[in-house]
Amino acid sequence: MINLFRILNPFLHMDPQVLKLQEDLDFYQMLLVATIIVSVILMLAILIMLTKIKATKTPSSKKKKKIQMPSIKKKSSVSQDDPIKASQKDLPDPGVIFKYSLAKENVLDKEIIIGQSQGNIKTYSTEVIDDHLTFFIRILDNSRDRDIYDLPDKIIEEYQLDFRRDGKVMIFYEGLDKYREMGSRERIYIKETPDETGEPTFSEIQAKQPIRFRVGDRLNQDGKFVNGYFEFHLFTQSYTVQTKSGIPKIEKNFMLRLYKIFPGYDTGSQNEDGLYPMVDPFTTGK
Repeated sequence: MINLFRILNPFLHMDPQVLKLQEDLDFYQMLLVATIIVSVILMLAILIMLTKIKATKTPSSKKKKKIQMPSIKKKSSVSQDDPIKASQKDLPDPGVIFKYSLAKENVLDKEIIIGQSQGNIKTYSTEVIDDHLTFFIRILDNSRDRDIYDLPDKIIEEYQLDFRRDGKVMIFYEGLDKYREMGSRERIYIKETPDETGEPTFSEIQAKQPIRFRVGDRLNQDGKFVNGYFEFHLFTQSYTVQTKSGIPKIEKNFMLRLYKIFPGYDTGSQNEDGLYPMVDPFTTGK
């Protein structure tokens, strides 16, 4: 602007201070224009970024909704499939014997569960709940105080049995006068000498004198199940193996017999959950 002014006014004499002031004014005008342009560019850039962020968030939230909806439907479909489709052939028969062994070298314990629709033995009965009665069998280490140079002629395996109930159970074994209600947790030992804890100890549990368990729902004042029960007999079966050092060792299989179902399944009255009630004990004539 100064050069143009001088071209148009070649003969105009101006004070140098005025010229300097004019130049400064032109510079600040240009700086102001540049600042405005940069500000506009920055604002446009910010608006573009915000638009992209908003566009990115919107599809993701929609996507989450699409993912969540099937998961809810899946849960509801599972709950609809929860009813058990047990048929009569799935029901256990009285007299059947379940055999459990701890013969493998790396097996030191075993868990046996009697339940409704879960566990090792499934009853599919309305009188039984899942985890109704659990047996936990553990091999005891009876060689810790034994001198390696004083080996016995025969090794007899020793066991600890823990019984745990979540439902009602009546128990009877040698030494009791009659059935009694089982505690929430009880323990016995299978060994040659009585255990120092004072818990019931048996050298073996014979099939003719088993530990008897009656499993059911409600008990009356006389300690009898109102609607019926399952009676299981627990006993052991001894067998002999040879250790690596050639010493015979007596181990035991654990046998669980379903002795009785009283008064029996009402197979014609399977409920909506796929479970079977007991027949009415007043109509059995027993």
